[in-house]
Amino acid sequence: MQYNVAQLLKEPTGSSRSYQVEENYSEPLRVTDWVVGTVNMVRTHQGVLTKANLNVQTTVVCSRCLKEFSRPSTLHIEEEFFPTVDLHSGRKLPPLSEDEKELGIDADHVLDLTETTRQYAIADMPMKLLCQAECLGLCVVCGNDLNRQQCDCDKISRDPRWGALAGLLDSET
Repeated sequence: MQYNVAQLLKEPTGSSRSYQVEENYSEPLRVTDWVVGTVNMVRTHQGVLTKANLNVQTTVVCSRCLKEFSRPSTLHIEEEFFPTVDLHSGRKLPPLSEDEKELGIDADHVLDLTETTRQYAIADMPMKLLCQAECLGLCVVCGNDLNRQQCDCDKISRDPRWGALAGLLDSET
């Protein structure tokens, strides 16, 4: 999601542009599979304020059963991007801080929204991803997917040092 903002940077503060986004990603290390939405850009006195409402779909792995599944979400992005090169003179501007590197508009005046979208998608994910709310996960003994079939494993793992006491429990029943 790259946009050439050279013309917008030449215009007065308050000038704006709107874009429709519809992109698919096939690279294996991308966080999002596809992105659809709108991007609005407004010229500020220092750079370009970007507001985006994006629907994204992400392929993630369930924390319990380890199956991949698709997770849709809606991202509301609002960030200000800053030029790294003066548009009129071509000289380099003071470098952005380490935290703001992805908010830079490159020397060709291209604003790249890809990394920001990736970071927002990661921040939108829950701590524990589940394919379904009632996912049963994997058997701790044999590793079977309990969503597909139950297993006959002894779920209670006993420490062999307590074997004599376990025998007392078995004899009472």
